Amino acid sequence: LSGTEAQSMAVPAAFLSMRTPMLVIDLPTAERNAEAMLARARHHGCHLRPHVKTHKTIEGALLQTGGRRSGITVSTLSEAEFFASAGFDDILYAVPVSADKLGSIADLMRRVPTFHVMVDHPVQVDAIEAFEAHNPETPSQWSVFIMVDCGYHRDGVDPDDPKSVELVRRIDASRHTSVAGVYTHGGHSYGASTAAEVTAVAEAERDAVVQFADKCRAALVQVPTVGVGSTPTCSRPPDSLDGVNEMHPGNYLVYDCMQAHAGSCTMDDIATRVATRVIGHYPKQNMLLVDMGWTGCSAQGAEHGYGAILGHPELKVHLLKQEAGEIVSASGTPLVFEKYPIGSILLLLPWHSCAAAHPHPHAVVIRGDEVVAKWERVPRGW
Repeated sequence: LSGTEAQSMAVPAAFLSMRTPMLVIDLPTAERNAEAMLARARHHGCHLRPHVKTHKTIEGALLQTGGRRSGITVSTLSEAEFFASAGFDDILYAVPVSADKLGSIADLMRRVPTFHVMVDHPVQVDAIEAFEAHNPETPSQWSVFIMVDCGYHRDGVDPDDPKSVELVRRIDASRHTSVAGVYTHGGHSYGASTAAEVTAVAEAERDAVVQFADKCRAALVQVPTVGVGSTPTCSRPPDSLDGVNEMHPGNYLVYDCMQAHAGSCTMDDIATRVATRVIGHYPKQNMLLVDMGWTGCSAQGAEHGYGAILGHPELKVHLLKQEAGEIVSASGTPLVFEKYPIGSILLLLPWHSCAAAHPHPHAVVIRGDEVVAKWERVPRGW
């Protein structure tokens, strides 16, 4: 990966007195990314329902929505509860629902004016109806999105199987459920290596969900919302999103090296960093030791150096242990250890921001070389 030299090498002086490893967000970059996606959604005539699972912060969500405390996507009930407590009034829990979570969801439905769940199997509808039968005091109408498999093959109904339309008809007919819309996630776009490959997945994503919505409407079921979204496909969409009226990407607010590798963004669009401190010099091994292990930035992307060290293309992360990391020369030439004093700070642009952010209780927010805020994140848990 290239492009890290173009970004500022300045490390805020305040970092020298702060404990590392720590999650850092570059605010001007995040603001630019947020506005670009809002503009893209407007251009395509779509409502933007951003996913908040990457940054997990109120402030980040408000950047994504353009200031609205409404219309977000979450992947855990901990996220839903956190954002509900902050006054967000329209939340989609975008994971196929299971019976053990229905009691907590029912509580959220009493607190949140519009709360949606996701299904892709009749057993999930059985669970909702059984829950209602045993808990008549709970809300009587569950707003349901149907997950559609557009080629990712992780979850979702088969859009070509007639049983999938039957499932939607059942949801529509039940007195306990209503159809909020259809939803898909082109997660296989993460395997792309060029922007053109991403756009090809985006076209298939669009076609799968729009054609399935048309089949449901032909079966006399209203489908208010037709949604697409992964960060790659929403960053490099096709020329037309006809038939789609909602987008739900998430990682784009901060991006990462994996997105740059896939062609979703450039290295200059990456707003996430993990700050780590040099804690050892080992000339015989030609290696620096830092206080960031895989618990501080995840073990993903090992074959890509776990990301890229901002401003230092001559360095790469060779290996991450649990609580420490080994940094070596990218070219194999001898390191000039004086350039990286013990106690100095390095900034890793992570391979995968969602995973790198996960262990951190908050994000330190910078503008240029100044620390301007600390954003609290969703407490750990599901």
